[in-house]
Amino acid sequence: MINYDIIVLAAVEGELSKLIDRIESPILSIVGGRKITSGYIAGKPVRVLITGPGTVNTVQSLTAAIENARPSLIIQTGCAGAFRESGLNIGDIGIATEEIDIQLGIETEDSSLPLNELPFSIIKSSNVDSKNRYSLDIELVNQALEILTKVFEGKSVQVVKGSFVTVSTITSTDSRAKDIYKQFSPCMECMEGAGAAHLAIHYDIPFLEIRSASNFVGKRDRNSWNLSLAFERGALAVLNLIRDFF
Repeated sequence: MINYDIIVLAAVEGELSKLIDRIESPILSIVGGRKITSGYIAGKPVRVLITGPGTVNTVQSLTAAIENARPSLIIQTGCAGAFRESGLNIGDIGIATEEIDIQLGIETEDSSLPLNELPFSIIKSSNVDSKNRYSLDIELVNQALEILTKVFEGKSVQVVKGSFVTVSTITSTDSRAKDIYKQFSPCMECMEGAGAAHLAIHYDIPFLEIRSASNFVGKRDRNSWNLSLAFERGALAVLNLIRDFF
């Protein structure tokens, strides 16, 4: 079935609630055991999907949604950890230029370091040959960057593009964070992006990932986190993209 709408997905309801509140003529349904709210934003058809956290939940729920009705675009959003070296602060916006699954590879002799590259591909298409890196459409990325830079201009919010890393084990030490940054130079760490990017390649559907920083990657200090701010700004970024871009 072809639908040609936009699927927006995130791990938990809080990351999407402010976006769902802006949907016109909302209809709640269950697809693949997951909640989807369908309707319109600025007259454009959207489906907002709550996947659950982690790559496995993301792949299962997004596959079900795509097979139910093929979208024209997939947008992954939500909160993320920002690497201090990137210059991002809590509440800033990151747009992924690539997603890197840093726990997919070969163990190194020094197990504290990220893994070495696999000797085989995990997905191939006419223009993609990926072992653990998923490059995103740079034209889409640059268009999104231009729009969101204008949206947040003068509001003390940085909008940057850069590599994201996907992890199954959340980084919780400064030394590990430094090792990851040294090898990959990412701006953000998340738990779902590589799964969504893999599916976008498999189904040949355009894909964007836009997140807001809720914390810094490294030693965990929950008192310094700001989830509500990240949820709000991530949803605001996607809302403005849908209104002004698509």
